[in-house]
Amino acid sequence: MAKARKKLDAGTILDQGIQSLGQVDQTWEIDVRALPESLSQSETQYLGLVVNKDDGSLLVQSQVEGRPKVGDLSALLTVAMLRPLVGKGRCPRRLHVRGHRQWQELIPPLEELGIQVSVRKELPKAKTAFQRELERIREARRSEMVRPSKQQAIVENLFPAIANWVQGCGHIEIGDQESYGFTVRAIDDGGVVFEDDKAETLAEAMATLEQGLANYFEQEEIE
Repeated sequence: MAKARKKLDAGTILDQGIQSLGQVDQTWEIDVRALPESLSQSETQYLGLVVNKDDGSLLVQSQVEGRPKVGDLSALLTVAMLRPLVGKGRCPRRLHVRGHRQWQELIPPLEELGIQVSVRKELPKAKTAFQRELERIREARRSEMVRPSKQQAIVENLFPAIANWVQGCGHIEIGDQESYGFTVRAIDDGGVVFEDDKAETLAEAMATLEQGLANYFEQEEIE
């Protein structure tokens, strides 16, 4: 993965030999999207991508820590033009971006290069490239996953309501809590949806949670 972390100001896009590059009749999409956060992560990480809209080829991608700044966007595009992953260095004739305010500082120097900058609501090629990278990250993480036994693999059939909850609604907590005893909870972005502290074993807790979530789905008319 190409890294583009050097701090650059808006004017730097005109430097580093870019003015001497030839211009080609291509349209590029450049975008920066937030990566999924892990539980231990303290700061959101972003993935910057530059994609040739004409054929969907990825020209560069770079991970950015924290909210992207003008220098991050400038550096990303500079690398794409000078050292693309596909083909020789060149400048595109058109550049499609989303409406981030950071682009306002970069539009004038880009126009001096003869690059037409267009703000778009969606960038389909960049979105596809981002989804491919997310899939690659997921597969890399899954390669280290402990595979369940045949008995363990049927857990979703034994507890369908819990499976439905953790796969799209929220998360659960099960365990001994000081002063409360053995507690089970189902939690979403709004807070605790179901809670019980009467169970004394894991089996009782799972059965209680399954029933509680099944009742919740029925009351809320969630299939």
